[in-house]
Amino acid sequence: KKLTIGNKIADMSVSLNVSQFYNRLGKILIAFRKRSGPWGKANCLCLSRGASDEDETYLKSVVLHHYIFGYELPDTIILLTQSGNCIILATKKKCDFLENAVGNAPPGSPVLDLTLLVRSKEDNNAKNYSRLLEEIENARDKSDNDDKIKVGIFQKEWDKNAEGKNPLVKGWQKSLEVSDIIERVDVASGVGLVMSVKDEQELDLMKKSSVLSNKLLKHGVITRLEEIIDKEINITHDDLSAEIESMIEDPSKIKLKVPKEHVQSCYYPIVQSGGEYDIRVSAQSTDKTLKYDIITLSFGSRYQFYCSNISRSFLVDAPKEVSDTYEKLLDVQDACIAAMVPGNPLKSVYAAAVKKLKSDGREDLVEKLPKTLGFSIGMDFREAALLISSKNSAIIRSGQVYNLSIGFSNIPLSDNCKTSMNKKSDIKELSTYALVVADMISVTANSSEILTKHAKALSNISYAINDNEVMSDAEENGDLNNSNNDAALARKLAMQPDDRKEHRSSARIATTFASAQEARDGAAEREKRQIALMDRRNEERVRELARAKSRKNGDDEDAEKAEELVTYKRTRDYPDNVLPNQVKVDMANKCVILPIGGNPVPFHISTIKNVVLPDPDTATYLRINFYTAGMAIGKDASINMAKLVEKYAPYASFIREMTFRSLDSHNLTQAFRMISELRKRERQKEAQEQEEANLVKQDKLVRTKNERVPRLSDLTMRPVFGNRKTQGNVEAHTNGLRFISSRGEVVDITYANIKHAIFQPCEQEIMVLIHFHLKNPIMVGKKRQKNIQFFTEVIDASQAVDAGRRSMYDPDEMDDEQRERQLKKKLNEAFREFCRKVESVAKKNGFTLEFDIPYRDLGFRGNPHKEMVFITPTLNCLVNLTETPFFVVELSEVDHVHFERVTFASKAFDVVLINKDFSKQPWRVDMIPNEDKDSIQDWLTDMEISYTEGPMNLNWKQIMATVNGDDRFYMNTEEDEVTEKEAGWSFLRMYGNDDESEEDSVHEDSDYPEEEPISSSEEEEALSEEFDSDDEETDFDPDEDLDEQGMDWDDMEKEAAADDRRKSRKTDENIDSDNKGKRSGSVRSGGQKRRRR
Repeated sequence: KKLTIGNKIADMSVSLNVSQFYNRLGKILIAFRKRSGPWGKANCLCLSRGASDEDETYLKSVVLHHYIFGYELPDTIILLTQSGNCIILATKKKCDFLENAVGNAPPGSPVLDLTLLVRSKEDNNAKNYSRLLEEIENARDKSDNDDKIKVGIFQKEWDKNAEGKNPLVKGWQKSLEVSDIIERVDVASGVGLVMSVKDEQELDLMKKSSVLSNKLLKHGVITRLEEIIDKEINITHDDLSAEIESMIEDPSKIKLKVPKEHVQSCYYPIVQSGGEYDIRVSAQSTDKTLKYDIITLSFGSRYQFYCSNISRSFLVDAPKEVSDTYEKLLDVQDACIAAMVPGNPLKSVYAAAVKKLKSDGREDLVEKLPKTLGFSIGMDFREAALLISSKNSAIIRSGQVYNLSIGFSNIPLSDNCKTSMNKKSDIKELSTYALVVADMISVTANSSEILTKHAKALSNISYAINDNEVMSDAEENGDLNNSNNDAALARKLAMQPDDRKEHRSSARIATTFASAQEARDGAAEREKRQIALMDRRNEERVRELARAKSRKNGDDEDAEKAEELVTYKRTRDYPDNVLPNQVKVDMANKCVILPIGGNPVPFHISTIKNVVLPDPDTATYLRINFYTAGMAIGKDASINMAKLVEKYAPYASFIREMTFRSLDSHNLTQAFRMISELRKRERQKEAQEQEEANLVKQDKLVRTKNERVPRLSDLTMRPVFGNRKTQGNVEAHTNGLRFISSRGEVVDITYANIKHAIFQPCEQEIMVLIHFHLKNPIMVGKKRQKNIQFFTEVIDASQAVDAGRRSMYDPDEMDDEQRERQLKKKLNEAFREFCRKVESVAKKNGFTLEFDIPYRDLGFRGNPHKEMVFITPTLNCLVNLTETPFFVVELSEVDHVHFERVTFASKAFDVVLINKDFSKQPWRVDMIPNEDKDSIQDWLTDMEISYTEGPMNLNWKQIMATVNGDDRFYMNTEEDEVTEKEAGWSFLRMYGNDDESEEDSVHEDSDYPEEEPISSSEEEEALSEEFDSDDEETDFDPDEDLDEQGMDWDDMEKEAAADDRRKSRKTDENIDSDNKGKRSGSVRSGGQKRRRR
């Protein structure tokens, strides 16, 4: 199938990323200067791109152009010498596109000079060819004994260029062929090796491409496959492949919000079943009908030209022999991933697979392995020099990404295995079968990471669709009691209807375990992954804290020093009008001069805690209180004053208060007013200094000139200026955004200061918005802000409804709804287009900026502040942007997540997100419905964030203070390095009461009373009786080590009420004396009271 090659140079609206061009071309030059190995001792490189061909998307020249230019430039010649000279011969339009790079090589770049030669039709480029040949002759290495000059080319494309419609390249190749001093060598492998090591930007795109394939598999392919099996749809392999490709080409079909122009299919998807299998990526889907036996499926997607590939096998009614072989396949994959570390040769990965099979006694599967177990992948789908084979000695490097494809082909299926299968099963028709699993693997500095994380355990890919028929056969033969039919009996019990459900979720398809068992298995798998994740995170945090501690180098001690207060350096600096027995306020020097023993003594205004002027009687009194040691400083004290009190407290004497009396009220009243005013000014000044203390000076905005500036009009900004609604326009300039309000107020946001940019379209909200979470706060008015938002309301938040009733078929109302839908669509598209333009402007000027879109399907309702809102995750954050104050939590700053109030009695739970900075209090989201717990925990596990859960709310202020002071918090031993302890946040994990008595375990659910508000007093009384604890029971509290306080008033009142009820029951004549003290009787009497009422 033909693939569309996008991003060609069609007009001058595109621009070259100069820094990226020199950086990537420099990498090729540095590797080429070694000349050995894949470079064939070439003296220079002549990398030509012929005519454009949409059928050839993975030609090395096409990949190279996208790598260094960002676009494909057909009929272009690149000449690169070891000295660092680069000459490019192309048409006028392409040279104009490359003009910005001429003379703009960054300092230290190995590429010293760039020369552009424009195609000349007058002499058929004879002069240009002569200039290129001259440069080739100058590139000769005199130390070489060879008489010929070796020129590196892409040999595979040489003959194709000679036949294509590319006059520029065709003429140049003829000039090289007729030369006697030039020898051509193939350097495609060398260029491929350089491009195989990805930079951070490329790794990010590889992850996004892998996530795209993962989501396509999860939300599109598997859903469609299960629908086909469930409804017994008759479909061919080729038709299903076409449906999968249509999903890839247009992700909106499965509700993925990815622009169509950014996505392509790497190859035509492969679907196989029915005994005909080919696990190579070059295989083709046949036009035969899909069979419900062993189905193999492979497809790949390209996101912004970066490829990813994924393969899965699905087992339908598979016998145990096939299931065991599949699990062995997963074990081999794990062994191969463990061997994929930097420094190992690729053949060691293949050897790890063979060793695993032999050590597990499955030598029969060694010969079933393919010749290659994968390949390096990137812009080029398959790098031929980096195949994972048994003979490839190429070294694995950090930054490379591989597609690891483990498979077994032509595995014989024994007759004994087929006879045990149901007669309707398609597997009975198989003589041989194949299994394959392929995932994207990113090689990091110390290990490897799986990028396509969709579950592939046996329980996730196995389906049983003939359990009922199998059971019927066993019943007819009367063999249910036979031990050989234990599996059939288990299937029968699984198929029996649940008392809580009237029917199964599907009449045709059912996974090998019941849905409840699947949920338990999923929770167990999550817990297993969480334990391993927490151990790994503990080790990482120990290293992070050690590095952070080494960077401090005593800086904190200097920051903690207090600044001494100085009013006057000497007494002659006093004001001239100071009297010996009068209170005087010096506003200029921020002090109050008080008479002590007839001598004027100045006190800095910061030392005064408060001033009191009682109602005058026969005389007027003025009492001044000072900050002193031994008493609470209070929140009004300045930070510097608190440090001074702490500094001098051990040895200095403090004045607590002074009272002055005067028969004339004028002077003291005036002094009171002036002291109060001076204190107010000082507090405001300090508050402003604290607001601006951590501000980082932004670069000055560089306005775009001589170009059309992307603009979005009629926006409202939050936060507002001066408590008034702020409306205006936002523009995208060279290095940042500028918002200009209708009143002339200006807010500048530089691209370099934007940490996260989020675009939230209007779907179920009343507004469409773009939100910027900044690295460093900026001043908006008199307050510093870290979150800036621009939005437009689609509909009014409140609407006046008249008293008259309106019909649902009212044409006016239908017109209003239609206009509202059209307005939503128009605004969403306008904001989306503006975001694209902003990204383009930022990229053009060397900045990296990309807008995230919240994932609504992963959202949940909760209370982060004082009202219930809808919280959604993005790629990097957890946010609510519709309501204020904004709720933005960066996932990179979250150390651990704890779930509170997780009990059977509670309908909702709370989530605490713990900051990596222990000096800060955690974020909270309260009152999350219980049905969202599993999805949130799955998401956290996918994001590799550890979590724990417990039955009660904890005192986090006390916990964080304790944790912040523990230098060995993430270590599993005490300071003696012998005594073991729980490392990190493991102490929050909730365990069961395994050591409790059997009697107590019956009532273990009553240990945690319901914490939800009770709607009526009768229900509250009934629940209190139900959860009364007898003397025999124990109240297990997994967090009691963290709680040093006794019961609060509510608990004491509940205990007293329960005690009164127990006493009243002892005198109740209607209750049998034999049943007194039994918990079951208490529960039954409570239930009877509830029914009577």
